[in-house]
Amino acid sequence: VVEAARTLRKWSIEGPPTNPRAAAGAVASELDIYVEEQQQEASELQALRALASEGARRVEALEAEASEIRAELERRDDEERRLLTRLTVSMATRSAILQVGARHLQMEVEEGASRLEATRLEVERRDAQLQGQQHELTSLKQQHSALCLQVRESIPPVSVMCRVRPSESYGAKAPANDQGGLVADSQEITVEDPSGRSRKFRMDRILDGGVSQEEVLGVAAPWVESFTRGGTACVLAYGATGSGKTYTLQGSDGCGTGPAEQRVLGLSHHALRRIIDGPGGGAVRLSIVEVYCDQIRDLLALPQEGSPPALQCSRRDAQGRMVLEEVEVEVDSFAKAEVVLQRGYAARATDATLCNERSSRSHIVLTARSTTSDGQLVLVDLAGSENVHKSGADEGGKLLTEAKAINKSLSALADVVEAIAKRQAFVPYRNSRLTMLLEEILGQAKILLFVHVSPFGVDAPVTSHSLTFAGRVRSVDFGAQMLRKDQEQRLKSEHTRSMDANRRLESMIDQLRKELADLHKEKKEQKQQMAQLSEQLREQQREVTKEKELRSRLEAAGRGAESRGACADAGSGGAAGCGGSAVVPGQKPRTVIPTGVRRRVPTPHPGLNRPLRDAPRES
Repeated sequence: VVEAARTLRKWSIEGPPTNPRAAAGAVASELDIYVEEQQQEASELQALRALASEGARRVEALEAEASEIRAELERRDDEERRLLTRLTVSMATRSAILQVGARHLQMEVEEGASRLEATRLEVERRDAQLQGQQHELTSLKQQHSALCLQVRESIPPVSVMCRVRPSESYGAKAPANDQGGLVADSQEITVEDPSGRSRKFRMDRILDGGVSQEEVLGVAAPWVESFTRGGTACVLAYGATGSGKTYTLQGSDGCGTGPAEQRVLGLSHHALRRIIDGPGGGAVRLSIVEVYCDQIRDLLALPQEGSPPALQCSRRDAQGRMVLEEVEVEVDSFAKAEVVLQRGYAARATDATLCNERSSRSHIVLTARSTTSDGQLVLVDLAGSENVHKSGADEGGKLLTEAKAINKSLSALADVVEAIAKRQAFVPYRNSRLTMLLEEILGQAKILLFVHVSPFGVDAPVTSHSLTFAGRVRSVDFGAQMLRKDQEQRLKSEHTRSMDANRRLESMIDQLRKELADLHKEKKEQKQQMAQLSEQLREQQREVTKEKELRSRLEAAGRGAESRGACADAGSGGAAGCGGSAVVPGQKPRTVIPTGVRRRVPTPHPGLNRPLRDAPRES
């Protein structure tokens, strides 16, 4: 436009140019260019105005958003400050509670340590007391061993005791209107026959019908105890058929018809239990043989043709003793020994007679040998001397043959006893298999003979015969027995006192052991409690450490929130203070304007977003 005006002004002064049309066309062209530029600038100006209005609207929206963000930040800052205050108070309370709990735990630990120390001292005291008791028990055991040895030495070579069968055990077989033909005291028994004649017999001890099997074991205890000290003892049961010999040694298996009948153990069971499971006991070797019709048969061997195999008794060793190859079973517990007893006794020859439903038809010999010493215990159940007319064996057959063999062997045993009593040079051991079998035992063992008798007057002749045999046996060493009587009584009383003291001491030791076990258990429980208390203390210390770390993080988060709040307040007065840009007046606006503006919102502290598990709940 300026160039066109200058050209027109020049024309007004100088006049038109030589070619006015061309000059006018040039001016028109310049004016067209100017018009086009003006139109273009007008369109650009309109676009800029539109962009300016849009920018103003965005600025207003951003200012509104900034106001909302500032309000939200202020609200969050207030909430963070309240939460920080609340957590600070809660943490202080929690810390105080933890400190109090830690002090209590420390006191409990110290108290537990003191109790543990007291328990340890008590255990040491009890240990010392127990050791003293054990020393005393050892001393008493040594005294007991010495007394047992003295008692064993004081036991006469032969002792005879009489056991009277209780009249109620006969049941329906008891004679009617029989008032009894026996009068007995501690060592003398009087037998009165139906004609009124009476005879007196002296025994070492008389056991009436009220004596139990356990009391029989107590009577035979010195002979059983001699086995544990390496000695040899022999217990024989003698008497007429049906007088209770087998019951004394073998007991009752509870197979009777009476409703109240129960299994009762015999002397063999009680003796084996003592020598195997009792003090000083151990494993033994058992053998069971019987003398049946002058044959020695092994009851523990496998039967041959339905009966136990017979043993040859012709072999003898260098000392002239008979050698038998019987089966020996080694047992180390009474349960196993009981099985062996049942097996051997079940194979014994028995039969029914008029006197007894289960009459023994043979002599049975049970031998127990120690595996660690020379101890030997022999229990002999002799078959009853039999009146063949009374037992019904006089009709002939097997019962008569068995009765003859039984009576013959018992007569041979009586002859041997009489020869020994008269100190004869020749003792007829070889007249019977029974005496051959008992030759070694009778020569070296301490012998106890239980003679069994009936309480009824009708049986007085048989009773007198049994007591006469017992008297002959007792007279074998009668002189030595009288000389040792006083010493035996004294040693028995000392032995009884020693046993009583031993039992009392063992009961005290058992009580101390129980108390010691309780103390050890209490000590273990206290150690477990101390371990639990220590673990609780460590856990609370870890919680205190976590509380402190959380408090420090919350304080740092609070300081960051305060700094962000101050920045927001400064941004409301001017954007330049928080990193914004200001518009300088007179500055030419840029052609390209961004389509939007976005403000970066501060990210909260990580500790504020996760759940406050460690913070205590408000009450």
